[in-house]
Amino acid sequence: MSIPVFRPSIKRKEMDSVLSCMVSDHIGPGQYSEQLIEEFKQICEVKSCTLLREYERTIEIAFQTLQLNAGMEFILSPLVPETYLHVIRKMELIPIFIDVNPMTAVPDLDDFLDKVNENTGALLLMGMFGYQWDFSEWEHPGVPVIEDISFSYGSVVSRIPAGHTGDLVLMRLEASDLITTGGGSALMARNKAQCDRLQDELKNFDETILLSDMNAALGFSQIKEFEKNFELREEIYKLFLSSLQKGKHGYLNGNSEERIIRSSLPVLVKGNRQEIQKYAQKKNVETSLAFKGCCLEEELGDLIVCPVAETLILNCILFPLYPSLGKTNSESIARILATLP
Repeated sequence: MSIPVFRPSIKRKEMDSVLSCMVSDHIGPGQYSEQLIEEFKQICEVKSCTLLREYERTIEIAFQTLQLNAGMEFILSPLVPETYLHVIRKMELIPIFIDVNPMTAVPDLDDFLDKVNENTGALLLMGMFGYQWDFSEWEHPGVPVIEDISFSYGSVVSRIPAGHTGDLVLMRLEASDLITTGGGSALMARNKAQCDRLQDELKNFDETILLSDMNAALGFSQIKEFEKNFELREEIYKLFLSSLQKGKHGYLNGNSEERIIRSSLPVLVKGNRQEIQKYAQKKNVETSLAFKGCCLEEELGDLIVCPVAETLILNCILFPLYPSLGKTNSESIARILATLP
């Protein structure tokens, strides 16, 4: 049986939490949702948090909260999920793409600021695979900032945790994400004005857009286990990195002195990518393109001129890295990484 690229880290505690919710006969938004909301509010130091069922709907509500109108520009990396592009097109905004750092897959903060003008509606900051910016000397650009921490939740750079900078903070909670509720997202507003606008937008919908208590119970339990899972991820990452460095291939790498949450192992392939993926598959280890489903996969013609991002989408693949791998699977993957063709 193959080792999948992603697997939810769901233990007995998480299952017990969901079961307790089910037997309470109240599985709509309620007590567990409120507990998870309070956790996110404290962790990200925001004024409000709303749990929603759909990631794309969450993004759309965030855009509406910021009062983005047709014709406004929206600045983002071409490697973020194409879900953002769907909403941009739906709302008739103008996407402005900026290239990324070849070692972290995130743009330089100065590059964001260079693109800001009088027509900028908002910009999106989304660190990939745990890598986060150093916000210690960054000045707010004067336009709304959306910070998506789906892949960087828990990371800390210069003592500033992910989720502590954006005016609005988003976090996807799908099965392959760092924290999962079995599907859904969190949308957070940092100050009262944004919180009030968000609440006004939510009045346009009924309760069916909100995450159920059963899902929230799973997410709340996972947050409580996050630190333990972080230590396991870091231990596995060091094993894998040691093996990978025996060969010719590279890897995405942020500042080693900072706290980086390893959501997976992105390998920068030198040579035939398909040959490497076939080699891993023969050893019963699944891999995938690191940026599958990103904006750059859409047919945009000359709209995106980002050579580094284009190289990464072709040559960066993901290997499994999650707490439930276990010793046997981890050692098997380590051997494969050390002998990649």
